[in-house]
Amino acid sequence: MIRSFLRVAAVLAIVAGACFPVQAKGPATKQVILISVDGMTPAEYTEAAAHGLKIPNILALKNAGCASPGMLGVFPASTYPSHTAMITGQPPAVHGVISNTPIDPFNLEFGGWYYFAEKIKTPTLWQALHVAHLKTAAVSWPVTVGADVDYLLPEYRPVRTDEDIALMHVISTPGLFAEMQKENTTVRPMTDDWRTDAVVAILRTRMPSLLALHLSDLDEAQHKYGPHTPQTHEELEKIDARIGKIRAFVEQSGRTKDTTWIIVSDHGFLEVKKLYQPLVALREAGLITTDKTGRVTGWKVYTRNSTGSFFLEAKDPNDRESIEKATKIMQEAAADPANGIAHVYTPAQIKEMGGDPEAFLAVDPVKDFGFGNNLMRPKLTDSASKGAHGYNPQVPEMHPSFILSGAGIEKCSALEGVTIEDVGPTAAALLGAKIPNAKGRDARTLEKH
Repeated sequence: MIRSFLRVAAVLAIVAGACFPVQAKGPATKQVILISVDGMTPAEYTEAAAHGLKIPNILALKNAGCASPGMLGVFPASTYPSHTAMITGQPPAVHGVISNTPIDPFNLEFGGWYYFAEKIKTPTLWQALHVAHLKTAAVSWPVTVGADVDYLLPEYRPVRTDEDIALMHVISTPGLFAEMQKENTTVRPMTDDWRTDAVVAILRTRMPSLLALHLSDLDEAQHKYGPHTPQTHEELEKIDARIGKIRAFVEQSGRTKDTTWIIVSDHGFLEVKKLYQPLVALREAGLITTDKTGRVTGWKVYTRNSTGSFFLEAKDPNDRESIEKATKIMQEAAADPANGIAHVYTPAQIKEMGGDPEAFLAVDPVKDFGFGNNLMRPKLTDSASKGAHGYNPQVPEMHPSFILSGAGIEKCSALEGVTIEDVGPTAAALLGAKIPNAKGRDARTLEKH
């Protein structure tokens, strides 16, 4: 099945690539290193001293280049929709990865996420650079299994067992995972430390024009401890040291003047204390049925949940009775302040925000609240996690980070108006290429202070 996915993705990439125009303007750099620090908020580099943060590498890149006080993200402000928006220059409704995970009431995916690149409906940064005859590399970038990347170590489930390692050998560029295993034998593969050593090795041995890296430890820490805590600050300082390791290699290799750095995040974070459980109300209304053990046996309406928001989809889009019933349930729930619901969005509003095109309703919460996936009462529970994302991207705390530094970048004190869709088009433009029909722009053309 994996090989089938890879063959299909490769064919689609070739077909899509046939219509890629190459930008006439010459490249401003020879190498772009794109690093996503999952969950890093702009406050961590704009207010580093106030937080007592020691992040010399991130601050050095910021101070030598341009940084956004906060990009506008996508709805939902979640990892996979956001990372796909970066490398397509499109919102989720267009690029197709509308949440981290599919709607899966019967757990047929066994907790699977949108790992496969074939889910992306629009041209990608990788494809645009290939048309420009440039080499690409990606390490743990979301939604890259089967992607058109020359040197690929994709993100696919946590790597814990020998079987997980065997699978990574298959879905990575042939021979690359085995080679990278020799770079760091002291930590589990695909941890942030392992990924960092793999990046240095790929830069040393392959010298791609673009290298994209996803680091996830900060996100995991913020879910566990909450945002802006001593534990999460300690984790960010470790990540800064990893970035420093990559910077040191670039300097030693003599490529500093040829390298542009793009440091981003996919979303911000909010503290979460309580969860409203929308599936409970849907089950009690007969829109979801379960057996005696609580397992789903049937459904008419289900949630696509991102903790900080959820979308409602109908199994049958023409089932007006169920849609109207579910809409009324959520409107009534929103009317009770105890449930912590801030807004109920219509399909027109969802479309305007670039969210799930199949949803007939979306909901987001007030601060300190989120949404859970329980099917049984109570409707309100304490949150096991202390931090969450997935909220409306307009919420200031959800704004992702963006730092642009190095070759081809003029220094500025602040870069205004950046959106998450600008990341890929900026990387492409730096290398003299263009992602066709991208909504995003080259961030270098935006207002600077």
